Amino acid sequence: FKTLQHYFIQSNLRTMKVIICLFVCLLSVAHGRAAGERLDQCPVIMGEAGISPSFAPMVAHAIHSLTVEDIQYYFDETATEDNGIPTVNMDLTAEQRILPNAPLAHYDTEFSSVALRTFDFVLRHMNQARWGTSNSHTLEQVTHALHMADIWEHTGEQYRVVERLLAPASDICTCVTDIEENDVLNYLNLFSFKIRYPGITSGNKTLTDRYFDSVTRSKRAVAAPAGFTWGADYSAHYGEKGAEDIYKRAGMRPDFDAVDFDLSDAELLPIVASTLQDGDDPSMKPLDSAESWEDWKEMVKTAFEETGYYDLAVFMFCMLNN
Repeated sequence: FKTLQHYFIQSNLRTMKVIICLFVCLLSVAHGRAAGERLDQCPVIMGEAGISPSFAPMVAHAIHSLTVEDIQYYFDETATEDNGIPTVNMDLTAEQRILPNAPLAHYDTEFSSVALRTFDFVLRHMNQARWGTSNSHTLEQVTHALHMADIWEHTGEQYRVVERLLAPASDICTCVTDIEENDVLNYLNLFSFKIRYPGITSGNKTLTDRYFDSVTRSKRAVAAPAGFTWGADYSAHYGEKGAEDIYKRAGMRPDFDAVDFDLSDAELLPIVASTLQDGDDPSMKPLDSAESWEDWKEMVKTAFEETGYYDLAVFMFCMLNN
């Protein structure tokens, strides 16, 4: 309790919330639960530990583009290529949508700052139309990369507290690392489709039929039609009208049980378009002026819920120490 009191004195309100949630979690561990009982009670366990209802979509958003170097810099410097953090495959033409481990980025370490390493990483791929995002120009891709870095920087502060107070064998870690049951993996797959095929869940039949025809002919991922960008999907799912808010307000989740993400893109596109339809709007003002930046800036500022930083900190600690 002296250690806990020390943290309360030294920390800001956000950090105090982390401590309170973890203290409740530690009390629940003290009572002890069998492994099967823990998994059955995961929604309750996660709620008691302060994990938000938006845990799965927020975590999937935050980890989808992580690299080994990012993990080492923001979370755990000992992390390796065998890190267990699943990510969306940046190669949008690849059959494998989700990678089981965050990959190496091979950042240019001759640059001293993380910002320039990130900038260089994006520009190295600027001529690859089907890498990272669909139909977005370089400035938008840089904005996305720096936005993700901002999330990880913010989360790193809470990660430092989590690693001091949370045990890898705790009930909460058992629950948050069960990514097949807690929907983190499902949301990663959904976001992968939305990145590859902007507007695929929009309900716009003209757009979705074009995807179906193109993929059926080519048997592989195809480029989004001109004017439909990753940014539109990004706004619809992470911004002011984000999917996290939509599902939370409606008290629902996408019908992932009806979707087998082991199927190919060609097989899944019609299923995703109908079963996971959420009405997102794939049109967005391009980032090409100071005026448009004001819209993008607001989107970036509101693209991650405050509770998401704690969710992500707990997730990263538990996964990296699993």
